[in-house]
Amino acid sequence: MRTGELKINGKDAATTWGVFMSDGSLSALMTPAPMKEYIENASRAKHGKQVLAGYSRVDSRDLTLTIYIKAKTRTQFFANYLAFVTELQGGEIAIETQYQPGVYYRCLYGSCNQFAHYNGRLGKFTLKLNEPDPTNRS
Repeated sequence: MRTGELKINGKDAATTWGVFMSDGSLSALMTPAPMKEYIENASRAKHGKQVLAGYSRVDSRDLTLTIYIKAKTRTQFFANYLAFVTELQGGEIAIETQYQPGVYYRCLYGSCNQFAHYNGRLGKFTLKLNEPDPTNRS
C-alpha cells in the first residue's frame, strides 16, 4: 500500500483504513474547476452583446473518485470498511495528496455509486463528491 500518498481529514488513509486511490482519482482531483457563466447583456440597442469578463468566478464541481480498501484478513477488512464509511458519513471530507502538499480539496460526500469487494480483503468504492468552493484549498 502507498503510505502517505492520501490523507483524508488529516489521517493517513493507508494506515488508518487500508485505503488508497486510483491514478484516475488523482487526475479527477487535479482537473481545473469550471467557471460560472459570465455576466452578459444582449441589448437590442447594440450589436452583439456586452460581456463582463473581469468578474469571472469559479463554480462548484462534482468529482467521481475510485478508492480501494485493502486488508490482510476478512475481520480487518470489515472493521476498516465500517470505520471508513463512518468517516465518509461525517459529511465534509478534506483530501490531501503527497503530490500537492498543503492543498486540501474540501468536499462533501454525496454517495457511493458502486461498491464491490473481492475475497473479503479488497474492496472498490466509486465515490461521488462535491467541491462547493474550489478556491478554498488552503
